[in-house]
Parts: sequence; structure tokens; C-alpha cells
Amino acid sequence: MSDTDDKGAVHGSSEGGIAGKHSAAKGPEIRVGSSTADQFNTITLRLVPIACFRVDDIRFAFNSSFIGSDATDGKNDIRTELQLLVDLLESNPESPLSVFGHADPVGTDDPNKQLSGRRATVIYALLISTTDPDAAVKLWQEVAKTEKWGPDQRQQMQSLTGLPDGTPDADLMKAYMQKLVPPDLKIAKTDFLGQGKDPKGKGDYQGCSEFNPQLIFSKKKNDEFEKDPDKTARDDANSINRRVIVLLFQKGSKVEPANWPCPRATEGVGGCRARFFPNGDALRSRRDPDKDRKFDDKQDTFACRFYQKLLTDSPCETAMTLVKIRLFDAQARPLPFAPCLITESGTTRAVRATGPPPSTAGLTPGSPTGTFSAVDKNDALVTLRVQTLPTTANLKWSRPRSTEGASAPLPNVADLEDFEFHMDVTIDIPDADANAATKTRMKNLGYDNNPPIKVPGEVDPIQAFQRDYKPQFADIVVDGTLNQPTIDDCKTSHEGSKTVLRTHSDIAVKR
Repeated sequence: MSDTDDKGAVHGSSEGGIAGKHSAAKGPEIRVGSSTADQFNTITLRLVPIACFRVDDIRFAFNSSFIGSDATDGKNDIRTELQLLVDLLESNPESPLSVFGHADPVGTDDPNKQLSGRRATVIYALLISTTDPDAAVKLWQEVAKTEKWGPDQRQQMQSLTGLPDGTPDADLMKAYMQKLVPPDLKIAKTDFLGQGKDPKGKGDYQGCSEFNPQLIFSKKKNDEFEKDPDKTARDDANSINRRVIVLLFQKGSKVEPANWPCPRATEGVGGCRARFFPNGDALRSRRDPDKDRKFDDKQDTFACRFYQKLLTDSPCETAMTLVKIRLFDAQARPLPFAPCLITESGTTRAVRATGPPPSTAGLTPGSPTGTFSAVDKNDALVTLRVQTLPTTANLKWSRPRSTEGASAPLPNVADLEDFEFHMDVTIDIPDADANAATKTRMKNLGYDNNPPIKVPGEVDPIQAFQRDYKPQFADIVVDGTLNQPTIDDCKTSHEGSKTVLRTHSDIAVKR
């Protein structure tokens, strides 16, 4: 898909990132005076980014810089995005790079500056790992020591590499990076904007803390998030702000590290603040009463004027929202590892839901062989990237089979009908008409009101929802009317994926 010319074009996107080209920069108007034979004019051209590559928060462990992996076929980890970068570099050869890490506006500036810097460092190390593996490993080791990587990270690296317990961390990291990085992605330190001259990467990679958010919640939404002791919904909504951006500059571009305005990844926020707009703190923190502020709308949420000048109208800083959808069976049991096809904006993609594969017997009493309920709130999720909201995505999914282990392939995109459950899911439902919005949310939860689908002997969909959710919400009255408690409780359940186990379902069963 592509965006408008003045915002560049998205040339490839995936669950975890974007690659795109910037719009063609207009040449500067240059006025020079006449000179004699022994005189000359010197012109210094500004840095012009021509393309961009983005890695999203989904590729990192929460509040960490460790890059997770899919130990099966690599279709659900950073290898997908790195292949996008390979294609981008092939069409933009000899374009110097620089890496920018970003955190979300939760917490304080200094810790977020360090976290965003570590994530930029890890991506930089990954990019140079095929040409300078020892330097890449050293950078990872420094980050690992700071973040105290331990058994969980080692186990993921061992699962992907096949190396045994006791393998030295340096060897394990080197082998892990070799597995993640496509062999044809060959980037040297000298291919970056600072040419690797600074031992701490000045000009080549840096963290921007929480200074440049793409999204700032409204006061109303932020208050709701803060009241909820479970911060999962807040953190999910904030994921758009947690990103690493790699910029590709015009061929021949370079900087002297001493002249580069951004501080090193390991340094404090003083250098960043020196490049703020005069009202930078207000820009990055002001909350409107009822409406979220988005960079795409008025380009007034970034505090750093230097970064905004580089990234304004970049396809990698457009508001492509990450949407997480949890998959259930007909009785509202979560389905980790479920095979799924997602169709949105005319494109169909095969995925598997998060979580481990099923056991042979199933883990939930009474569940069919090969299915089980999730034990973690992050299980049974599929993620899609949406550029324009609201939208409708079609999902087709099935219970995972007992014979499908961790190495099971993704479903075949051509087998559109070979799935148990089919559903059109409406994303970002407008609230202008509360009744219509509630019916749409009920449909997403499996209670289809248009037209009403009744199971023999079953009540109408609104009553079915009220009956099923009354144990969870004491204010619900089972009367078949869309009263305010029903409207409010439906929204709460829908936004938090807090479905309940029920005896019937209005989801269309196709197999």
C-alpha cells in the first residue's frame, strides 16, 4: 500500500514494522555572489532522509531491549522486518543510516532516555552483526548487563540456535544474531551517518526518550487508564509511541560526530533538551479534554525540533495503529496458537495467535482435544497494523489441532474456507451513536444483532449478552434493552477482551 506523495510511501509493512520512502525533497534555492579566479563559494546542504525503516515495540520484551524470536519459521519475529530493510537498501544503495529509539510517555525522562537508547543500540548491533559480529556482541553484552538478562533470554536464544545449556553468552548471542539477520543484510559501521568514528555511536544511534510521542491520550482516557489497576490497556494503547526508527539519508551524506546534535545513547537528556521547541514540554504533554492528540493531525506532539524536521511527513511516523484481537472458540475460551487469516484493506495475511501449542488431551475440562484456555493475558492474540480508522477486518480462525506442535506451519492463505470461525471485526468503533456502537461491540463479542441470530431456545442477542455478563457486572438488568449499564459494561468488556464463558455462540461456525 502507499500513502500520498507528500507523505512518502509505505513500501512494505508487517506486524512489527514498516519500510518506506520519503517524498522527493525540493532542491534548495541557492544565491551566490560573483567571485574572482582565486575565490570560491562553499555550500553546505542539509541532511535529507530519503527512506525509513521502523521496528515496533512488539519485537521487544516489555520494558526491555531484548529482541524475542519465533523459534519455528521466523514469520512472526524481527526477521520479517529485516527483510523489508534488505529490500529498502537494495533500492537505495549507499545511503547512510542513523538509528533513533523512542519510549512512551509513562515514567520519567531519564530512565526512558536510557531505555530508548538501549533499544537503538540493540538494533544498531543487529544491523552490523554480519560485518562486525564481535562489536555487535559486545554492545549486546553491555545492554544485557544493564538490564540483567537471565534464564528467560538465554532460553529463547537456545531455542532458536539449538545450542546447549552452558554455552558462553558471547557465543550464544553471536549465533542468535546470525539466525535473526538475513545473510544478505551486510551493513558496516562506516555505512552509518557518523561512519563509526565515535566509540559510543554518536551520530549512528541514539535514544530520544519520551520526547516525541505520536499519540497523547485525552484527559478523559488517561484518567480511565490511571484508575484501572491493570495497566495492560494503557500499555497496549501506548505501544505506538515505543518504536525504533532507522533513517536512510542521501548518498554521500555524513556528519562529524562532534557536530551531531543528539547526545549518545548512554548520555542524559540535556543534549536533547537543547534542541527542543521553545514550548517543547507543552507540546509533548498537553492533554485535550475528550480527544486524543496525534502527530498526524497537526504535527504538534514532538518536543524536538531537530527530529521533527527530519521526520515530518515520513511514512514511518504516520499513525499506523497496532490492533490486538483475542481469538476464542464458540464458548468464549481463548485459543492460544490458533491458525488465523486476517484480511484488511484487501490484503490477506496468515498468522498464529500468541501462546504455546496445545497438549494432546487439552487443558480445560470439557474442551475438545487440541484446545485449551490461555493461562496468560498475552495468549491467544493476533496483531494487525491499521493505517485508517475506523475499519473492518475479516478474521478466519480455528482451534489448533492436537497434532500441531511448535514447528507447525502457518495456514495457507488460499484455503479461505478451511476455518471453523469467520467474523468481520469492526476496529475503533465511533461512539457518536451509543446504541449502534454497543450493537457493533456485541457483534465483535459474538452476539450478532444485524440481523439478530437466535439459537433455538435462546433469547435475543442483547438479552444473551446481559444474561452472560450479569455475573461480571452487578448493574446489568436482563431485559433486552440497551440501557446505560449495558452500554457501559459492553464497552468495558470489549475494550479489555474480558469475555465470559457461555453455553451458546452467535459466531458463524463454518466447519
